[in-house]
Amino acid sequence: MTVRPLRSAPHGVPPLFPEGIVADRYRIIETIGVGGSATVFEAEDLQTGEMVALKAIPAEEKLRRRARREMRAVSSLDHGAIVRMLSNAEDENYIFVSFELVRGNDLSVVLREKRLEESEILRAVAAVCDALEHAHARGVIHRDVKPGNILLRDDGILKLTDFGIAQMDHPDATVDESLLGTLSYMAPEQVRGEMLTGSVDVWAAALVAYEALTRKNPYRSKNPVELAEKHRKLRLSLRAERPDLPEAATKMIDRALDLDNQRRPLPSQLRDALLRGAVAMERGGAELDPSIEMPPMEPRVRLRKRWLRAVPDLIEEHRERHDNDESGQQSQTEVRITAALTRIQPHWPVALTGVASVALLGALPFYPTGWPIAIALLAAVVALRLPLIAGALVLAAALPLLGNLAFGLVPGGALFVVAWVLLMARDGKRVLLPLLAPLCTLCFAWSLYPLFCGSSPRAYIRGALGAAGALAMTVALGVSGYGSPFSPTPELATLGTQLAGADDAIATAGTVAAAIGFGPLLLAVLWAALAVAAPRVLTTSGRALVISAGLWLSLGTLATLAIPVLITGALFAPIPIVMGAGAAGIVIFVRSRSLDTATMAAVDSKSTGNQRMF
Repeated sequence: MTVRPLRSAPHGVPPLFPEGIVADRYRIIETIGVGGSATVFEAEDLQTGEMVALKAIPAEEKLRRRARREMRAVSSLDHGAIVRMLSNAEDENYIFVSFELVRGNDLSVVLREKRLEESEILRAVAAVCDALEHAHARGVIHRDVKPGNILLRDDGILKLTDFGIAQMDHPDATVDESLLGTLSYMAPEQVRGEMLTGSVDVWAAALVAYEALTRKNPYRSKNPVELAEKHRKLRLSLRAERPDLPEAATKMIDRALDLDNQRRPLPSQLRDALLRGAVAMERGGAELDPSIEMPPMEPRVRLRKRWLRAVPDLIEEHRERHDNDESGQQSQTEVRITAALTRIQPHWPVALTGVASVALLGALPFYPTGWPIAIALLAAVVALRLPLIAGALVLAAALPLLGNLAFGLVPGGALFVVAWVLLMARDGKRVLLPLLAPLCTLCFAWSLYPLFCGSSPRAYIRGALGAAGALAMTVALGVSGYGSPFSPTPELATLGTQLAGADDAIATAGTVAAAIGFGPLLLAVLWAALAVAAPRVLTTSGRALVISAGLWLSLGTLATLAIPVLITGALFAPIPIVMGAGAAGIVIFVRSRSLDTATMAAVDSKSTGNQRMF
């Protein structure tokens, strides 16, 4: 890298962006961000050799006081969810403060890209509240909590940053600015210029949660007068906006947004309510039994909810193994692989869209050679930002296939597509998930499909996905000639012949319903129940995991075996059914081992004094 000298400005004004080596210590690499009073760079600390986030603050008297206030505030804090200050230096033009380098995005970007499930949003704000409790206990009030000051590392670790306008209890921590903070997240007393308490941070954290869960911030304003008027007129209620979310969490957020700061909860109270709400959502329920003790927190959220494991936990596991391994080569390789998986996993809707598109559009002869792949690629690109629209595009492209088979299928198919897309509007990433059910069944892994469905945070969507997958599997395998391994449905094998030339939509729907029969409907109900109950398996560990997984697999397998017995009086295809149940058993076993390892790592960390917050 070529080291460039500092650019000078006319009339002795300090350069806007320092370059090269500054303060005889830091080598500036690139600009990370530009604020109203400082610029942040990625830089190399030449004394330690580590990469840092270097904040350059012009050495103007007011900004100098603010910089020193931030240094005093951050140096007094030691918390896993707060960015650590490393060092500081000055020259004639700038004050330089180095912090740990956080590679990732701030929460505003993460929310805009919809990279967090709603339960993970609750966990993220809960981690912020845990950091605020730590700061308040040391006399530090942040005063500028907002999505832009909440950083999310690429491995899911959350960091609260920018204590530049923090208020402290120290006598020399005087503030000469009358109004500091970001207007849209200011509490009413902050706008009025009153004496502030930690409740302003609680207000801001609750407003971050409200905005993330409703996609709107009604308090966005251009000036303090406009914001004060909105505070006078508006009373926000997340409970009214999102009654589907756990009541414990929404009620506490509403309390935290009370205009009277005396009625707001403590950061720890808001944290605990948010954590309980997140756990309840992850377990598939609306509420969590108050008697259940919460596990200790950690400043980590999972970038996209993972149905099998939390990759960041594995990263930490491999790092610890590497520290204890003399050779370390294999562990380092595993870390790189795991980090690559972490970056890839948020894009699973793209892969789902591509695979499902090829499977669906290539099932029946209609499009010219290569068109299904071209449509799948187009849909996968759209799924990067709009997975629901991509799924609707694929389903719409399948309607001509139905028309080619029987024109009478088109009206019913179109109604189904519209209804399905509307039903899945709250979880567009999984709109094409039922198309994986036939593939899982063909691979003797039918039980994996309800587990996939169990990753959705909403019970009604899990049930709908389970039922739709059972019906899609029955129809697809029946019409293709493979036959369903779950119930004898010989009528499906001749369905194409029965529908040939059918133009009447009602008569066609009756023919399809008669061909499907009663058995697949029972199977749809069973898969819906398995999908709804799957979070009980996915969110437990230890003995609870063994019990819940055993009940889930055994009851599901026995019920599946019982369906043909109930209808025909004879056992039907027991070997594929039992083999398919074994696939989920293997996955659950692997997951239990990873959870046990993560638990042991947590115990080891706790015994050495490391703070955990998950």
